[in-house]
Amino acid sequence: MTEYTGSCLCGNIRYRATGEPTFPHFCTCHMCQRWSGAPVVSWVDFPLASVVFDGGSPTLHRTCETTQRGFCSVCGSGVFALDDGSEWISIAMGTLDDPDRLVPEAQSFPESAPTWLKVEAVDVNS
Repeated sequence: MTEYTGSCLCGNIRYRATGEPTFPHFCTCHMCQRWSGAPVVSWVDFPLASVVFDGGSPTLHRTCETTQRGFCSVCGSGVFALDDGSEWISIAMGTLDDPDRLVPEAQSFPESAPTWLKVEAVDVNS
């Protein structure tokens, strides 16, 4: 089985995902923009049961009624988003040790992107 690994900026939080990744995409929603400080975040989903965190434990922050985001309390790096009751975890692709292994194929919330941002991907909300 293929393994994907990654970490926060300082390496305090490391993770391994052995499940099959799905839905690699760009998100330009306002929540992702505020959370990351960037105009776009790239995400990929893994089965929650396939992800193991090594080292430090992620700190969770509820960012909306149904979603928590995990980050490193040492360096502040955002690592993942987790919807309540979901069997999937969305990993920020920029935290992957080898982000070139996956390519975003879609874009969610293109209407929220800054007008100057040009993302070439399919609108997943259409």
